[in-house]
Amino acid sequence: MERRCPDCGAALPQGVPVWVRHLKVADAMTVEPVTMGPEDSLMRAVELMQKNGIRRIPIVVADHLVGILAQGDLNRAQPSALTDSQDEFTRVMEGTPVSRLMIQNPVTVSEETPLSDAAQTLHTMKFGALPVTRDGRLVGILTDSDLLRCLIDLLAHGG
Repeated sequence: MERRCPDCGAALPQGVPVWVRHLKVADAMTVEPVTMGPEDSLMRAVELMQKNGIRRIPIVVADHLVGILAQGDLNRAQPSALTDSQDEFTRVMEGTPVSRLMIQNPVTVSEETPLSDAAQTLHTMKFGALPVTRDGRLVGILTDSDLLRCLIDLLAHGG
């Protein structure tokens, strides 16, 4: 069945436009993501995630990626706010470095990786983000939210 534009009635082409298949990670990634060092505290990670509305933080040493911290891992490691005192919660969160929880040597992609390949990796591996590196240095992060934003843009512009 032929698809038609709801606005003008023109016939819409079938399939995915060629240019969409040529999108790269660089076209959708977040540049200059919020980062932390491995010795920063879990409390600082909680604060940064809340302040910036993010769920993953790349961990770097001198711009070199050494890990990634995910909100889910952080949530599972927090002392229970229901059973422990606030003082104990604060002591543990301020006294524990992110290096204790971070995922070391995370899967990464480059800026030139086809966006479809990166999306497939996120989906297959059930990851929420992929750090983007160039020669071991962090240059961005591709998140599930970045992919949704890209899809929304494509759909809104008839891509």
